[in-house]
Amino acid sequence: MYRGERAQSEVIGTVLLLGITIAAVTATVATGSVALGAVTDEAQAAGVENGMSEFTSRASLVALGEADAKRFDLGSVDGGDLRLEEDAGRVEVRIERPDGNVTAESYPLGTLVYAGDGREIAVQGGGVWSTDGTRGRMVSPPEYHYRDSTLTFPIVQLTREGDRPVPARGTGVVRRTTAGETVFPNVSNPLENGTVVVTVTSDYYEGWYDFFSQRAEGDVTIDDANRTATARLVVPGEVPLDKPLSLGSEDTNMDVPLHEDEYDLGVAHPSPSAVIDERIENASTSGRPIGDCVGDGTCTAGTYHASGDVSLSDDVEFDTSGGNVTVAIDGDLEIGGNDLRITDGSDNVVTYYVNGSVELNNPTIGTTASSIDADRTRFYVNGGIAENTNGIGNAAIDAIVYAPNADVEANGNPTLRGAFVFERLDLGGASSMAYDADLTGIDLTIGGGPGRNPITYLHVSRNAVSVRLE
Repeated sequence: MYRGERAQSEVIGTVLLLGITIAAVTATVATGSVALGAVTDEAQAAGVENGMSEFTSRASLVALGEADAKRFDLGSVDGGDLRLEEDAGRVEVRIERPDGNVTAESYPLGTLVYAGDGREIAVQGGGVWSTDGTRGRMVSPPEYHYRDSTLTFPIVQLTREGDRPVPARGTGVVRRTTAGETVFPNVSNPLENGTVVVTVTSDYYEGWYDFFSQRAEGDVTIDDANRTATARLVVPGEVPLDKPLSLGSEDTNMDVPLHEDEYDLGVAHPSPSAVIDERIENASTSGRPIGDCVGDGTCTAGTYHASGDVSLSDDVEFDTSGGNVTVAIDGDLEIGGNDLRITDGSDNVVTYYVNGSVELNNPTIGTTASSIDADRTRFYVNGGIAENTNGIGNAAIDAIVYAPNADVEANGNPTLRGAFVFERLDLGGASSMAYDADLTGIDLTIGGGPGRNPITYLHVSRNAVSVRLE
């Protein structure tokens, strides 16, 4: 090799080494810049998140009338976009009653949003929310409080004061506009019946859903298509047992000697599904199999559960001397012509919770006592009564039967003694109906259920504040 070739090789090697070094340094600087940028963005977002939490605390004090105005400082917001969207987010509160009447009010919430690189932080409804574009989450809870069957919901609305450009620092003043305006002035407490429904439409609806599910109580649903979260609270219905018969329909046929003051027509009865679901859920975890009761022909104190239909093949006696008996059936109960009778003389009760229908034909249901004792046998039925038979034949029933969805054909010569709640009743032939005077003053409480927390008192107010950015 000539000296010139060796010199050329040394130059080429030096150039290659420098190129590799420069490329490595460039890549390192670029990677470090990206990492540093991500850390910086996250640190700024965390700072704004803290500032938003402080802001919502001050805004809530103003909204709830504890101060006329408060200053706030969100920290540095020059790394993102800060804006107030007055129409963003909406809340609707409805009171749905069994007769179909609905009382509803709907308001925009307004949202103060900081949009950074790939992340949004927002104040809405008195809470702080965040999203990375995939799912919303709650940072701090909104002004929504459910305690001891009471819902207190001060709706906090954000409005804009002035139209100033966004400063490098998110400072400003929040002032009271409207505080404590009652949303349902004509609705009195305690509530008598129905369901309270709260629906929030929001870009952060998943966070609202998590809040409702984990901390707000109620039957909670989410609708991704409409970007809504909904919570439902059931008003416990009090059903008086002051008459032998109460019907939901005004279309009835009764060829029996009842005076008009002995029955009610066209009554809106609360659904029994919530209380039935609750009992079935509890019985499924802590109850005994229904076979421990029906199989032996004798039931003693305790709770019995069936996860499907139950068909009796023989009479069943109940010994309640040791306590009450609960029978929870997640299906139909086919009694047929088999008797269900309480044999002891205590005051304890046998209660049936049936998620389906009750089929019967000619049974005797009640106690072995010669006198009427209807309060000791109670039925809560979600479906019908004797839907698959030609009436209830010559059945003799001493009981409280709450089956507001049942359209009952009482063909034959049945004897009904106690208190009966149906949708409709066709009672003819040689039928007889009598009232148990011991039921006077007794009310059935219909409400609750798994995830369907009861509500008795409702306090909803509209509280608007204006936000001025300086």
